[in-house]
Parts: sequence; C-alpha cells; structure tokens
Amino acid sequence: MRLLVRLVFPVCLALLGLSIEARARPLIQVQAGGWGAASTQDIEAVLNSVADVVIAHFPGHASSRILVGYSNAGPRVLQQKTSDGAYQVLLDVSDARWDQFAYQFSHELCHIVSNFEQRDVGAEPGSRSHQWFEETLCEVLSLVTLNRLSLSWQNSPPRAGWADYAPAFHRYAERLLADEHRRMPTQVSMASWYRENQQALQIDPYLRRKNEAAAAALLRLFESNPDGVSSLGYLNVARPAQSSFAAYLASWYDCCPESQRAFVQQLIAIFGEA
Repeated sequence: MRLLVRLVFPVCLALLGLSIEARARPLIQVQAGGWGAASTQDIEAVLNSVADVVIAHFPGHASSRILVGYSNAGPRVLQQKTSDGAYQVLLDVSDARWDQFAYQFSHELCHIVSNFEQRDVGAEPGSRSHQWFEETLCEVLSLVTLNRLSLSWQNSPPRAGWADYAPAFHRYAERLLADEHRRMPTQVSMASWYRENQQALQIDPYLRRKNEAAAAALLRLFESNPDGVSSLGYLNVARPAQSSFAAYLASWYDCCPESQRAFVQQLIAIFGEA
C-alpha cells in the first residue's frame, strides 16, 4: 500500500497541476446586470467570503480566476473558460439573499475544485456516468459552507454591520434539510438506496431530489470530519479503466494523500463498495 501511495499520488498531483505559489483565494469578478438591488461589490464580498471557507481546503485552486454572471436558467459552471482562462459561473439569485448566493456559489465552486473538467476525459462512448455522485458531494459542501459561514460571519463579516446576518446561513441550511424529500428512511441503508436508484442516477445525474437525499445522509460524516472536505480535490483526477462505480471510487481513493484515505474509505463503505 505504501508503494502504491508513492507511485499513484505524485501522478495525481501532476494531473491536478497543484502549485505551491498561490494566492489565499481565487480572483472573483461579478458581472453587472440581473442582480436586482444587490450591488456587484457586495456580491463579490459575499462570494469571497464563501471562497475563504472553501478554498482553504484546495490550495491548488487559490490562483484560479472566476467570472460570475446572472442567469435565470439556474446556477451552473460552464465547461468552457473565458479567452483569458477564467472559469465561468452563473447564479440564479438576486437582491441581498446572501444565504442563497452562498448556497449556489459553493455548489458550483465544488465542481471546480473537484476537477469537473476532467470528469469525462478519455471516457468511452456509452460508459456509465457517475456525475450524480459529484452533484451529491457538491450539495454536501453547500450545506457545510452555510453552517461555517454562520460561524465566521459572527465575528468576521465581510462588511461592517453584516454580523446580524450570520444566523440566516444556518437557518437556511436547516430549512433545506427539513424538506421531506431529503429525509432518508431510517431503516434504509445508503448501500441499498444506491442499488435501488443506481440506474436512474447514471441516466440522469441531475435528479435533485435524490442527490439532496443522499447529501443529507452524508452530511454528518463531513461534519464529524471537518477536513474530509479536502478529499474532494482528488475526485475525477484519474479516470479508471473500468466504468463501474466501485472503480470510480477506488480511483478517487488512490489519488488521495494518506491523510485523506481513511475518510474516503468510510464514505466508500457507506455505499457498500469497500
């Protein structure tokens, strides 16, 4: 196993393109238009606050640049970068709804740090997609980020006078988790849930109700292992020769540093793919 770590992990780092020379956070620029009563400067302050929480786990992305625009067609990160190499993120929220800005942006930021660009590189036609799993983990990170912002804004809000908004992040996370469809039946294991929904998830990774139910079930694992978030930075790095979910998870495990492997192994075991 130690030999495997020495051989596999450096290759994964090379594929990630990690750099020790990095800024503390990405450069985030918000385009004007569509934001209602919210100013671009205030939105940038909120999104930088999100980046402070998230990017601490992904130093290789601290030098990234992200262009954020408004869209009423739902939030997403585009596959194509700008001509000067910036990621393009679209958000579907307006006015001073900072909790929703944080929720949407942290999800799209998760796709970036979990190497969504490499997700289908080298994929054979007809190979089974496991993007639903990435979508689920990005939902988990959104919930984690909301709770962490609720704490950080109490003492260090990005604007003077915004500390009173801090509890709104936690309340929003609680409202989301209270949705009926997010409650996994207590007698149903994640492994049996996955077996029952496997085919549907592979056909359509955007089955939000299923993604959100799985995310709610995984949230406790991430909250009890705060640094487990860092493992997402090694997802999608090296595509396995096999297209099974077990092979996909094993590839993730292989690319993780030793410090993250125990956490990833716990998550793999939850799905019964040990």
